[in-house]
Amino acid sequence: MEIKHPEWLQIKTSKPILYGYNQEWYKTSFQKTRGCGPTAAAMLLLYLNRREAGALPYQSDSISSITQVLEDVWNFVTPGWLLGLNSTKKFCRGVEALAAHYGLSWQCRELSLSAFKFKRASLSEVVKFLKKGLTSDCPIAFLNLQKGRVASLESWHWIVLVSLSYKESENRYLATCYDGGRLLTFDLGLWLETTRLGGGFVYITVEMSHEKE
Repeated sequence: MEIKHPEWLQIKTSKPILYGYNQEWYKTSFQKTRGCGPTAAAMLLLYLNRREAGALPYQSDSISSITQVLEDVWNFVTPGWLLGLNSTKKFCRGVEALAAHYGLSWQCRELSLSAFKFKRASLSEVVKFLKKGLTSDCPIAFLNLQKGRVASLESWHWIVLVSLSYKESENRYLATCYDGGRLLTFDLGLWLETTRLGGGFVYITVEMSHEKE
């Protein structure tokens, strides 16, 4: 299962194709080192904006226009000096403040995953949340505070999940994400089982009700 238009988050003006946006497009060194959260937020917002026929005054037809969006999103989805944007709650607070600023009722759906394994949602619950987002045609921001045994991931980092598949022969779920221009796939169950700090998932919906998963 996959969002309907993953190509909307791809940049094809260069070779090879860039999968997703890059926090290196920010202006300052501080933004470049801590900008993964607002970068992920910008990807979610621009995808939804295109789906919703330009509800936000944003353009995404070039790296230059996307960079302008990144700067605006930073004003709302703002990382802290010490820990950056280290929770789904902070991410959602900023996104919803941005939406309200532009007169929109867009809301976040979040699934926070504790550092304590016994408090975390199960794999089936995580899959249910992700499926709900993807079938609603929403890319999903993924906060990975610690990568566990998943070598392809980067700890303390936000990326954007665009598809989820089940590999029956190996009994595992594979999540495909865009991260700073690269395409990566990882074992969702392995991450959930081995991460030492947890993280979470967020997607944005245009529905009026505000429910937390």
